[in-house]
Amino acid sequence: MKYLFIIIFVFSNTIHANYSEHPEARDVIEALVNKHGFDEKYVTQILQTAKKQEKILKSMSSPAEFTWTWDRYRKLFLEDKRITNGKKFIRENSNLFDRVEDEFGVPREIITSILGVETRYGKIKGNYRVLDSLVTLGFDFPRRSKFFKSELIEFFILTRENNLDINSVLGSYAGAMGYGQFISSSYRAYAIDYDGDGYADLFNSVPDAVASIANYLKKHGWKRDGAIVKRVELNKVSKTYKHQNNINKYIPLKFTEGKEEKYIVQEGDSLLSIAISHDLELKQLMDLNNIKNKNLIKSGQTILLNKSQDVYFIGDDNFIAITKYNRSHFYAKAVYDLSLEFK
Repeated sequence: MKYLFIIIFVFSNTIHANYSEHPEARDVIEALVNKHGFDEKYVTQILQTAKKQEKILKSMSSPAEFTWTWDRYRKLFLEDKRITNGKKFIRENSNLFDRVEDEFGVPREIITSILGVETRYGKIKGNYRVLDSLVTLGFDFPRRSKFFKSELIEFFILTRENNLDINSVLGSYAGAMGYGQFISSSYRAYAIDYDGDGYADLFNSVPDAVASIANYLKKHGWKRDGAIVKRVELNKVSKTYKHQNNINKYIPLKFTEGKEEKYIVQEGDSLLSIAISHDLELKQLMDLNNIKNKNLIKSGQTILLNKSQDVYFIGDDNFIAITKYNRSHFYAKAVYDLSLEFK
């Protein structure tokens, strides 16, 4: 039985290692051959070279946009170095941004913010083989397999159209590529040649990358000089917010800022000493804990030093356009907040 277990274990970990033999590969192969004119032998050989990446499956199961707190997520992107480099990127490409803003109506700060969040302005474009990413997610990530199998087909076509080595293209764990991290279908649909060399190159051309992001947002509803985000009071959205086009198209948003911090009163503590040691005003500490008399605290008592609070916003048309780039509201709000640092 011991040896039988070992044989079964090894077999179960190597099954479908050849993705061309995966039960769902036939549909992909037939689509590429029959609909898009690929050679079946070529497609089969490429799928045979693809490698399953367990790390990709783990990353897809717990993306930061949906597992982190808002404070943690926002802090990741609104850091001094990213802000400084973003301002530098805008200065160095001022003439380019003049052209792009005039043509597409998307502000340089928003485009730069997306580039900063996605790849630190092109410095980190991903080190996964896109082929491995799309095959792993298309065949071994059931929740979104349909989407990623479609992207795998698009990737085959993209590499053929742009004369790219399908085995060498690198990107994110989700198969996104280049400065702006376009997935294959978006690359084919929205990438544009803006430097005039006859090729939409999102891997190496800053003009192409910048203009392609602007083109993507415009095609997804970006309004020139339109609203993005506005803070509102809870349960008063309908009273405080009037959509500029009077069509009531907006997203209600809630973000939790800050985190709860507590302190256990020690022997000899006073409320004033606690306030001073934690860089708080005495009144602030009393209000936070609903304390009326500063002298009525005792050893062992729990004092609240900080508490989280929910803040509310509405996302307008242009916020919605950003969510077409990445559907996470955290992502869109982080892009907006970072863009404000560039003004």
